Amino acid sequence: MMPTVDPSIFKKNFTTTPQIISADVLALCHEINPAYTPVWVPTYPDQNARVGECFANVGEKVQREGGAIVYGWAIWEWKRVFVEAEHHAVWEKDKTKIDITPHTNGEEKILFLPDPDRIYDYNENKRLPNVKRSLDEISSVAEWIHATDRYHKFIEEHSIGNQIHYTQKELYPYTSDVMNTWAMVLVDLARKTKVNDRCFCCSGKKFKKCCAPLINLYG
Repeated sequence: MMPTVDPSIFKKNFTTTPQIISADVLALCHEINPAYTPVWVPTYPDQNARVGECFANVGEKVQREGGAIVYGWAIWEWKRVFVEAEHHAVWEKDKTKIDITPHTNGEEKILFLPDPDRIYDYNENKRLPNVKRSLDEISSVAEWIHATDRYHKFIEEHSIGNQIHYTQKELYPYTSDVMNTWAMVLVDLARKTKVNDRCFCCSGKKFKKCCAPLINLYG
């Protein structure tokens, strides 16, 4: 029988700030903009800042308190799976950079790659696509990355800001492809994770007490 994955696992968080600036992280940063190196930036969320709205958050901060918006990329990592660059903006004043946008896992700092020429398209609210690169431990990761790229490309091509120009029926094949390939990655990770190892999500718990019960390798 085929392995099965409990759908609730997809609500978990898997990516967070890298613990170190590894060779894989540096390679990703060099690929995006070789003129800059990544720096650690502390996160102090503004009171009214919104998750996922860094460009609006920083723009409003500049209007209220001065300073400047610094464009670049937030670098994320899913250990054993991939490194990722997300188009991002931080606030700078008196030569000090601060990430004022809250993040899903409550990160206290981010790894930030400055990229001043990659500005945000405020007219059409268009985001640059995330850049993911496999860490080459899990073979199924490549297909999952392709699926997520196809999903985000479809959304960007059929939306302007909050205005969408597609139906859920049209989106479904892309969503389904992402979920199916993601499940394959989780299954492959489970096969390579011992029960007492730390889980591959961000919980910090042992695998047997975290994601293991949600993945049935024997169908």
